[in-house]
Amino acid sequence: MSSPLSTWELLHWVATKPTRSTREDLDALLARADFTQVARDVLVSGTTSEKTTALRVLRELTSPEAHALARLALRDAAADVRALAARALVSAQDAADWRSLQEALDDTAPSVQHAAMDSLARMNPVAASDLFLERFERAPEAEKLNALATAQRLGLPESGALARLGLASASSTIRAAAVDLVAREGEATEGLLIHLLTDASENVQLHALRTLTYRAHVPASVFVPLLAASSSPPVRAQALQALILRRDASTCEPVCRLLTDPDASLRRRAILATERLGCTSATPTLLEMLARTRDEDERADLVAALGGLGGPEAWEALRQALSDESPRVRRAAIIAWASDVAPPDATTVLLERLRGAPDTETRKAVALALMNCRPEVAHRALRLALEDSVPEVRRMAVRALGLKASPEALQTLRDHQATERDPDVLRHLDAALERRQAPGDTPIWAASPAERLLFDPARTEQSVAQWIAVPERYPATERFYFYEGGHLERQGTDGRVDAFQYTAIEDQLRVHPQGAPERSTAFTVTPAAPPHRFRLELAQDVLTGTEAPRTLHFIEPRQADTEPVDGD
Repeated sequence: MSSPLSTWELLHWVATKPTRSTREDLDALLARADFTQVARDVLVSGTTSEKTTALRVLRELTSPEAHALARLALRDAAADVRALAARALVSAQDAADWRSLQEALDDTAPSVQHAAMDSLARMNPVAASDLFLERFERAPEAEKLNALATAQRLGLPESGALARLGLASASSTIRAAAVDLVAREGEATEGLLIHLLTDASENVQLHALRTLTYRAHVPASVFVPLLAASSSPPVRAQALQALILRRDASTCEPVCRLLTDPDASLRRRAILATERLGCTSATPTLLEMLARTRDEDERADLVAALGGLGGPEAWEALRQALSDESPRVRRAAIIAWASDVAPPDATTVLLERLRGAPDTETRKAVALALMNCRPEVAHRALRLALEDSVPEVRRMAVRALGLKASPEALQTLRDHQATERDPDVLRHLDAALERRQAPGDTPIWAASPAERLLFDPARTEQSVAQWIAVPERYPATERFYFYEGGHLERQGTDGRVDAFQYTAIEDQLRVHPQGAPERSTAFTVTPAAPPHRFRLELAQDVLTGTEAPRTLHFIEPRQADTEPVDGD
């Protein structure tokens, strides 16, 4: 029988194991009576990984000896060790600990400085706030940014004063960070934020503009001047988004002027804006653009906008778009014809395409669009899809009917089982028919996350949902805004905004980046704890174009605005 590991051997094993150390590993070290002595030796002569492992355990201890070891580690040569040592002092109350952390503010590594600020602010928010203010004017840029970020994250008492010092900086990076801190103070700072829309820096303007965009009571008149050609394209795009959210039809005239803008991205945003604002006066211009432009993405946006605005000429053009050479344009036309505002003959038009479209993808898209119509229309469409010559279309219909699981849908599947010959379709048939629903249960289709609109998984009736990459890091996290109608924005942690179009049909999310091929992945939307939270799980991260899975988090709005509450 092998002898048990010594405390040093256990610490070395945890520090060098190929997978990340677990809570159980750290607890095992914490339970050792001689751990503190071993940690002292490791912090003097161990490797960086051994030192950081020891400090992760020391964070759990509040003894003077543990704090003394953390102070010792603040002088280590490795920045990772120094940063973790600063975090290990977060529960300290001793004056020596405070002095050591204060000295760590002069560390040349931003990560150490950030950790020291965080611990100081958590130990004594008032004293830390005063300290940050006193050091601010003579501090280097990295320290100023860390101070502003810490004040924002932890809501320090003198955040407002710190933000105003930041706004007086010559550095646009610091001014932009100060804007984010000012935004925490609520409506009282809106006048200041509006004034910052005239800042010389585009970055500062954007930070102020994004905050004002999601404050519903800020009038549209604030944003209209920013649509002028003198503004930068990102500023104009964000101002346009602010007007879209306000649904103020009085802004149609300046918005429509953007339809001829040379910037393709801005032009596409303006196309979609005309529909959301109800700018019926734009219909002739949109029709002329549809006849003239050959850009596939722009033409699909034009079809979507015309579908929302309606009118006899628009629907005639959309009838022709159902046979367009571009799959993207055909899909947009199908979605328009399946909408609630489509003409009375819309079902007949789509059923004709389901029978006669020469390509498989169009027939699938029509069947899926009709599936969300009235039950009798949906069932009729799926029965037609079961008669399709292509197994892929029949398989899709089987899956859709299986999800509904109504007696009529199951009987249709049983009837079809007798004539189906494709092995793959038969496997899906068997799986669908095996799902038997107990009496009184909620139908499968009613609870299925795949049946929910992607932009509104909680059925909040919001026009936009904000998905967060890392809730614990709000507001310093990557965000994705899904807008009703298929507009998607990705906002990086650097403030950059990328715009796409998206469609969500059944359990497939398709993202259409400008100038790049369409990307598609399976997705699920599921409730998460605590209440009013949801998880969006992507089989592949089509949002950034990688093959790795991706999870985003949605926080259901509690109030009229669309800003989420702070992290989990």
